[in-house]
Amino acid sequence: MLLVLVFVFFYLKPKRDVALASLSQKDPASKHGAAFTTENTSQSPAKDGNHETIHASNRVLKAELQTLKSRLRQNSDREATLRLLREFTQKAFLTNPDEAAATLIEFLRSGEDLATNLGFIVGESGLDEWPSVRAFLLDLLGKIDPEMASQYALDSVIPAKSSTVEYAISLQILWNHGGAEKSTPELTQAWIGLLHQPDWAAQPDASWMESLDFASRIPDAMPEFLKASTEWLSRPREASGKAETAEMVLERMMIRNPEETLSALMENSHWLSEGRGPAVRASLFARVDASDPEQALSLKNYLLHLKPEEKEADSFYQAFPCHNYGVAPGLSGQPDIPGAEEIQKMLHADLILLHAFENDPSVAIHRPWIGQAMDKIREVLGPKD
Repeated sequence: MLLVLVFVFFYLKPKRDVALASLSQKDPASKHGAAFTTENTSQSPAKDGNHETIHASNRVLKAELQTLKSRLRQNSDREATLRLLREFTQKAFLTNPDEAAATLIEFLRSGEDLATNLGFIVGESGLDEWPSVRAFLLDLLGKIDPEMASQYALDSVIPAKSSTVEYAISLQILWNHGGAEKSTPELTQAWIGLLHQPDWAAQPDASWMESLDFASRIPDAMPEFLKASTEWLSRPREASGKAETAEMVLERMMIRNPEETLSALMENSHWLSEGRGPAVRASLFARVDASDPEQALSLKNYLLHLKPEEKEADSFYQAFPCHNYGVAPGLSGQPDIPGAEEIQKMLHADLILLHAFENDPSVAIHRPWIGQAMDKIREVLGPKD
């Protein structure tokens, strides 16, 4: 059923979680935190691959890190753990950023780790929880020095494929470092590598599931994800939660890259054709922006191949037009949610397109639905429309 505007207004205001990342935002215009003298730094500069930092690690921050580990070993309370991590984040950002980054890299290269007894939780401003100290420090490194974090991810984490958690954080680091919502070849290859890692895919954890969000950001990876989603949605009970995650990611793919998504589905009619796939495919075509001529044409082509007696047609008839949006944050950032005014414009465009369909003999088989859909939209928009 069409989501009424009151529903949209309500869900345009997602509840805010307490975001730890707000304590670890680095001012890109500044390269210096509180100054530390050479007495506070070790003598050996940190290295990563073929890259060597100018600054050495910071002795004071290293000591704070040892204290953090000691306190975490003695603590099992979630709120106390989060407080300890927040306190260390503040201390890291008060340290010279080059020295802080070198300190974090030194620990990461050591291979040492410690469980935090937290989950892998994505918040509105980044990760809110980290299941290990390494995950926490890698995420922190990405905020303090994106360049060094990206290089470490490409040199150490991505090739090793030893941790889904660190891999997921590395994807986030590569995405943020690329900037301007632009994917890079490195990010594309890294994400495809995650999708095709058989042991991870067979028993997916929270970090692996969250990493699927990047499929909606990487146009070149969309065919790979559509093929994988087809398998998961055809047998959802055997997909270990992947089917539900796929639906959310496919929604975001349609919102962020609609033309590429629709084209891929039209060119590969066997995708999303079994199990829950047809209903999901119908929901994607129901999200067409009718003001875009290419999307409108894709919708018409879809209708030309859609038989009214099929269950997929019922799913499409009930869903169109679909302008509701999930508001849960993703690992690649906030979802794209249009405002109420923009949604109204979409509904007006839907009416215009449906009126054209009403007079188009090639889709005459769908006329009963067309009339009902127009009435439904007018009811939402009000008597003036």
